[in-house]
Amino acid sequence: MNIGILGAGRMGGTLGKLWAKKGHEIFFGTRSPEKAIELSSGVNMRGGSYEDAAKFGEVIFVGTPWEATKPLLDSLEPLLAGKVVIDCTNALAPDYVSLLIPATTSAGELVQSWLPKSHVVKAYNSIGSGVLPAPDYNNTKATGFYCGNDAAAKKIVHQLIADSGFEPIDCGDLTQARHLEAMTLLFLNLAFKQNMGGKIAFKLLAR
Repeated sequence: MNIGILGAGRMGGTLGKLWAKKGHEIFFGTRSPEKAIELSSGVNMRGGSYEDAAKFGEVIFVGTPWEATKPLLDSLEPLLAGKVVIDCTNALAPDYVSLLIPATTSAGELVQSWLPKSHVVKAYNSIGSGVLPAPDYNNTKATGFYCGNDAAAKKIVHQLIADSGFEPIDCGDLTQARHLEAMTLLFLNLAFKQNMGGKIAFKLLAR
């Protein structure tokens, strides 16, 4: 599958390499040609502009800082029509203990409203970048929660989450992004205020 990654951060950079190892074709889109070249120096990977990545991908991963997300997606909206868009963003306030948006919505729902012709799936937002290289904890896979409104899009994202080494769990429609984004605040509290470290992960258990 052709995957365009918007953003050169640790999440997008690491996921791109993991997916490339599974045989997916990856295109990193960044503001910096040097960063794109650095990220794309492997098998099944290439790099260029945001626009190039948007054109290339059947699936688009959005891993940009919240404040940069709307301007970027507004500029790319025609290129993303009909595509699956994985939204990894969190609307974190500068204090990292609250969100910049009300609890009656979510970053995922806002991204969908900005891209009305795309199929937005919320995923990876409550996973620390330090977990991505090793999501297996003593033979137990960390959980990769996701939600969205389009069944076909969710099926694709389910497989990509599995390809990156996590156990995919469908949480329902896109309104559930409100809960997944709140989980990020819990993750940050546990990891950094409670000093558990950035390699903790969530796990759903069932019997």
